[in-house]
Amino acid sequence: MKQLLTPSFFLILLLSCSDPQPRVVYDNTSDTFEDQILIDTSAIALAGLPIHFDSTTFLIHPIGQYTPEERGSKIYLGSSSAGSSGLAFAYRSGNSISGNLDNLKFQHIDSAELLPLTDNQLKIRSFTFFRSAFHASKKETLIYTVTDKDSNKDKKLDDRDIESLYISSIDGQNFRKLSPDSHELVEWKVMEIQDRIYFITSEDIDKNGEFDQSDQLHYYYLDLKSDSMDVVEYNPINN
Repeated sequence: MKQLLTPSFFLILLLSCSDPQPRVVYDNTSDTFEDQILIDTSAIALAGLPIHFDSTTFLIHPIGQYTPEERGSKIYLGSSSAGSSGLAFAYRSGNSISGNLDNLKFQHIDSAELLPLTDNQLKIRSFTFFRSAFHASKKETLIYTVTDKDSNKDKKLDDRDIESLYISSIDGQNFRKLSPDSHELVEWKVMEIQDRIYFITSEDIDKNGEFDQSDQLHYYYLDLKSDSMDVVEYNPINN
């Protein structure tokens, strides 16, 4: 059954209508995901300064890329503000970090060892420390929005591909996907009073390659107080 659309979803519809390129291309090719992505050989892998969330025992090192722009005899890697060069590709607002990251590396404050979040090729759009759950249950949880698939088969990972929701512990362990494969993440929210993560996805049920009003919305939550930590689908329209 079709669900009502949220205001944020209408924004997605407007953006998709302005670009004829599909979000999803359905085919039966057998190429692996890694073989499909074109590697930018001019890009330089860089790490930003470590991030620490108060009261936790891990540093988080953002890993990203810059494509150098040559200007005369100098190469500028980026700009954190007008007129100053820097490596500002991860931007912090409270307990949330946004950017266009290839990976994260985690380091205990008493160790020199850095451990990667994943070995998979993906783009981390944001990650957030679930502070209220830390205060309530001492669970140190990170929530991520991630592009993990070249859904439109253009051989690159960008904002035209499907976005998904992930979770891990504060040390990067137990990194797992919460939203279903091939579903577009529409919206997510932390409900502090319940220690739950609520999120909405859209399923391209007509297989036209776009997420629009003809598709189906799905509603889910994850209860961090539960032992199983299973994602539960619910229906606020009919229940």
